[in-house]
Amino acid sequence: MFLGDLVKAVGLRGEIKLRHSEDFWEEALESEQLVLEAGAVRRPVRIEAVRPHGPGMHVLHLSGVEDRNSAESLVGGALVLTGGGNDVVAPPLARPFQLRGLRVELLDGTFVGEIASVLRMPAQEVLVVRGADREHLIPNVAPIVVSIDREARVMRIDPPAGLLEL
Repeated sequence: MFLGDLVKAVGLRGEIKLRHSEDFWEEALESEQLVLEAGAVRRPVRIEAVRPHGPGMHVLHLSGVEDRNSAESLVGGALVLTGGGNDVVAPPLARPFQLRGLRVELLDGTFVGEIASVLRMPAQEVLVVRGADREHLIPNVAPIVVSIDREARVMRIDPPAGLLEL
């Protein structure tokens, strides 16, 4: 899963700024399954040091990147977590990568569709659920989303009257 973009070299000691993706969670940076993708290059990477750098950003010191020139060569690359990140603590709240592909059902088991994407709106997240013949926009809020079974990959919803007809 895509954790973020490498956007800028920081300082002279090889640090680089990571801009978070929507799937980012801080504990993922402790994984041994991190991969750096820069152009055609794809290589495993280990983070030696990390610090927050404002909203949606972290500064990383990657193993083997010891100077500014090396860090600048990585700008435009991406930090990716392979293998599902099963060697780190899962995010406390469901991230978009964990929701995409979930089967969505009503409380009685009626199939609504599968989550295709997650839209970040100012008030809440909205789930884009693709059914057999249409797409539904479902607010990701507690009164509507009743349960998520991550193992079974099923979300149960109780939408207000008319929501699925919009």
